[in-house]
This record gives sequence, C-alpha cells and structure tokens, in this order.
Amino acid sequence: MTDYYSILGLQKGASIEEIKKAYKKLAKQHHPDISKDPNAEKKFKEIVEAYQVLSDPEKKQNYDNYGDAYKNFQGYQQGFGQGMDFDFEDIFNQFGFDFGGGFGDLFGSRKREKKDFGKNIKIDLTINFEEAVFGVEKNISYERIQKCSFCKGTGAENSRENVCNVCNGRGVEIRQQRTPFGIFQSQSTCRKCKGTGKIPEKNCSNCQGSGFETKTNKIKIKIPAGINIGNHLRLKEKGHEGKDGVGDLYIVIFVEPHDIFKRDEEDIYAEIPISFSESALGATVEVPTLKGTVELKIPAGTQTGTIFRLKKKGIKVLNSNLVGDEYIKVIIETPKKLSKKQKELLEQLKKEDEFNKKRKSIFKKIFENF
Repeated sequence: MTDYYSILGLQKGASIEEIKKAYKKLAKQHHPDISKDPNAEKKFKEIVEAYQVLSDPEKKQNYDNYGDAYKNFQGYQQGFGQGMDFDFEDIFNQFGFDFGGGFGDLFGSRKREKKDFGKNIKIDLTINFEEAVFGVEKNISYERIQKCSFCKGTGAENSRENVCNVCNGRGVEIRQQRTPFGIFQSQSTCRKCKGTGKIPEKNCSNCQGSGFETKTNKIKIKIPAGINIGNHLRLKEKGHEGKDGVGDLYIVIFVEPHDIFKRDEEDIYAEIPISFSESALGATVEVPTLKGTVELKIPAGTQTGTIFRLKKKGIKVLNSNLVGDEYIKVIIETPKKLSKKQKELLEQLKKEDEFNKKRKSIFKKIFENF
C-alpha cells in the first residue's frame, strides 16, 4: 500500500493545514528544476500525488478507509446499489480499451493535453563580499533552448508546411472502438503533427524538424545591495523556450568569504588587536568598516574580548532602507620582543603591581581547606 502520509512526513489524520504546509516545503525541496538529486523528479511526482489525494476531503476519506483501493471509488456515481463511486474509464482500461480523452468527454471530465511552457533554468553565480554588500551588475552567459532562428519554430524548411494527412488539419485523431458496452468514440492528439494540424514539406536543416535549437544567451543582470549566500534572482521568461511559453531563469547566489569581516544577516563582525598599554590606559584607535576606517574610543581598563558596537555600519537589508550594525572585538596582544627600555618599565610596573599579592591571597585560601 502506498503510504501518502509517510511521503509527506505526516501521521494519519493530519489536518488540511498540515498537509498543505508539508506539501509546499517538500515540493520546493524536491522540484526537479531546483534539486540536484537524480531521483528528484520521481520523488516530486510522489509528493504531488500524495497531496492531490490527501487535500481532497472525499479522496482522503476513501484512502483512509480503503487504502490503495480508493482509486476505484472516485468520480461518477451511477447507483450500483451500494452507493459507491466508480471511475468508468479506469475500469474499461483494465480490459485493454484505450479511450484517450473521448470517454472522459462523454461524462464531462475531459483530459487536458499537457502544455509545453518551457523548463526553468538554474545557474550558480559566485560574487565577492563587497559585491554582495553594495550590489553589482554582472554579464552572464548560459545555454538555453529556444525556437529555431531559421524556421521560427515551425520545423519546416523555408516555413513551407502542408496540411497533416492523418488528422486533415484538425490536430486530433478520432477513433471508434467496439466494447462490451457499445461503440465509443475517442479523440487524442495527432501522433504525426503533434496537434498543430500541419507537417513540414521538408524538415528544417538547422533544427532537423524539431523547431528548437540550443544557443548561448548573454544578458546583464543587476544584483541588489545586501544580497546573501543562498538568495536567488528570478528572471521571468529567460529560461528554456517551449511550444506554449517560456520558463524562468533562477540565479542562485554564492558569496566568497572576506579576509576581515564575518557576516551574520545584516550585521558584520571583526577582530582588531590592541596593546596592553592601550587597554590599560585607554586610547582612540582606527578600526575598519565597509566604507573605510573610523575612530573607536577604547576606555581605560578594557579587557581582551570586549565587543564594541558601531551602529548602522553593517549591511543594507535587502530591498529595504534599514542597515545593520558592526561589532568590533578587541584582542589584547602580548609583545614577544621588548626593547631594553620597555623591559625596565615593565619591571617597575611589576614591583608596583597588586596581582602578585592577590595570587598569594588566593593560594592561602585554597590551602587553608586542606
């Protein structure tokens, strides 16, 4: 039995709101145009099928009661004495009769022909830290399927076409079939002209009659200030071209790390070294920001690891006038080499320092407990 609840990661009896929420999350995650999983298309179809059943109250109830057999209890009520619903077309197809869209038309449930609106394209674009912060324009090129430039998508050499001799220009084939229930008429998309009603007098030499070709497309895109890793840009109708429309282009952004700054959403962080004397006596030091250096006042007695906040020195919030903050963490550096004069001064400081007395006091308290 197919477990639709398990496919959506839910427990039996989940509410419609939970079903919709799970579907949106999983459909986005496993969409074939976004996911790199080779099994994404199969998984996506399972997710869609599970949602179609569980989001329909009647189908959901039948599925909960009858499991996979729910498919035999859908659609057209005809009063078989038990008050059950049957899908006649599914039943007849089990006997080997293919009714295409004709039987569905008879009962008002015509099957629609699948449209070709062109597939979406996803490309990855890496930019540096400054470009992400301030925005940038980029020229990009990518491969896309588009209508043949020679035949304009007709598939015919010199655009010469004839009326299809199979469907006589209607685009559909009409068939009659004799069944135990009588003679039924069905129609389906013409297998020769694919529904266009016309066939090339001679196939286009450029696209070999397909009507499409793959070409390199070059465009300039504007990346907004404040964009972050994982964000994407959507360019409508810049994807692959289909017979009935054009897909979209999705550009997924990746950002190179910076040598100094680390980013957390719209805030940035940096560490700067200061000397012992600057931390002890206080000082005014220059610190880096995204737009150059500024002066930062270090109070006397500042300890290593102290963090200072610079308001509105961070990154612009995407599609907003808000700006984040910058946080500066000071690290006190101990010099490895000292001049003679420095050593003398530190020796003098050491004599006047109270830390040695404090250490002795701590040791005395510890050993008093033994």
